[in-house]
Amino acid sequence: MTHALYQPIELVFRGESAVPVGEAAPVTVAFRHASGDEISVDGFWDGDTTYRARFLPETRGSWTWEVASSPTPLDLTSGSFDVEGVDGHGPVRVAETFHFAHADGTPFRPVGATVYNWIHQDEPLVSDTVESLAEARFNKLRFMVFPQAGGSVEHAPALMPFEKAGGRWDVARPVPAFFQRLDDLVRTLGEAGIEADVLILNAYDRGVFGLNELTEEEDAIYTRYLVSRLAAFPHVWWSLCNEYDQLLRSEDRWDRLGELVAAIDPYDHPRSIHNWMHIFDNNRPWVTHASIQNGSVTESPGRARTYRDAYYKPIVLDEIKYEGDTAARWGQLTAQELVDRFWISTIEGCYASHGESFDTESGSLHIVEGGRLRGESPARLGFLRGILDDLVVPGLNPIDKWDDPEYGAGWAPKQYVIYLGASAPASWRIRIPIGHADEVKPQEGDRYAVDLIDTWNMTITRAGTFALDEMHRDFAFAGAEPIAIPEGEAIAVRLTRADLV
Repeated sequence: MTHALYQPIELVFRGESAVPVGEAAPVTVAFRHASGDEISVDGFWDGDTTYRARFLPETRGSWTWEVASSPTPLDLTSGSFDVEGVDGHGPVRVAETFHFAHADGTPFRPVGATVYNWIHQDEPLVSDTVESLAEARFNKLRFMVFPQAGGSVEHAPALMPFEKAGGRWDVARPVPAFFQRLDDLVRTLGEAGIEADVLILNAYDRGVFGLNELTEEEDAIYTRYLVSRLAAFPHVWWSLCNEYDQLLRSEDRWDRLGELVAAIDPYDHPRSIHNWMHIFDNNRPWVTHASIQNGSVTESPGRARTYRDAYYKPIVLDEIKYEGDTAARWGQLTAQELVDRFWISTIEGCYASHGESFDTESGSLHIVEGGRLRGESPARLGFLRGILDDLVVPGLNPIDKWDDPEYGAGWAPKQYVIYLGASAPASWRIRIPIGHADEVKPQEGDRYAVDLIDTWNMTITRAGTFALDEMHRDFAFAGAEPIAIPEGEAIAVRLTRADLV
């Protein structure tokens, strides 16, 4: 049997009896590569006496597998397969400290979106959400496993994740149909090229469903079950909770849950926790990247970059307020304002997530129920994603991060991006910042292709190729005469060393 690299392999077992879901996996499978490398994978119960184990191969060659433990006899105990060819780029992980890359080294630059209650909707909202996000070129979606309640929620789901016993949810009795649907929707996102940023818990139950009342032990049982089901999908990210501090649990409890996810996920998918008012200590070892809510840090350059120095991890500004017309203060950005904030995030060496808060026909919001996007920002953010995908460097970092008045970002000396803001001047003298770190610095005579990027009108115009001919301590200039800029437009300038174009 042959499988492709970076695609899940699923083993299906029939047992003699149904094993209760608990802290111990109902089946554990050891996968061994011909080189001697071994990966242990927890399987999961999937209804009646059916068990599954999913494995994500990241190495080509011959593999064998063997059931290492199971409380009930299974119809299969061992087997083998070969991994040949490749399908996709593999899981996303941290790269170059502040950025991301797939397992095969391909850079991943998140341009994210948010639809919290997406999986709990009916058709056509579910399909419309994915199709619209893919058309807009968003490549990451944040959504909740548990249903959302409270403001703007107009739809009660037909499926719940667990059965009830004694008036409480029984995490030892997950509902297979609920989680099978979740599997299918996560798979659908992957087929659309969208990373699934899975919010394991949510702070928006507010006692409506009672899923916020799980004990720490129940959280752990559920999380083990969820991770065993989804970890083998290459495009999964984990977020412990959205606005975690609304649940009023101790940070030690959140730490233990984060450490559990890190321990039981064999593939080291990205892990985070998202704040409301109190930003979590993202220096914790289990946190791979900081997922932050803060609208003010993207109002102007020079602010968000401080998070990079605080955590020395990728910074994803997953909530910077939304484009929309809702009465709430967080949902009233114009499209121009949101696009400007994304570009500010970009030159800060950070990443951002989009959301739409237009009132829908049902009385809800797009960030709650999804559906077709309505705003003017998604097309411009898709254009930004194209700019990021075309970078010839691993990512953009602030160069002279404290003193450059233009807040230039790049990867010295190969490529730079200067964002001139939402209203550009009529002209601009070509200038590259020179940092004071240990990176290689540009030299006199280096030639750069200069592109003018209209971030709103979505055009890229080559201004020419210019040689650096005036070197100073902090800046390098090309030519004494400034180049013309579309005055008043939202303009960025990309400078790429000529030999890399």
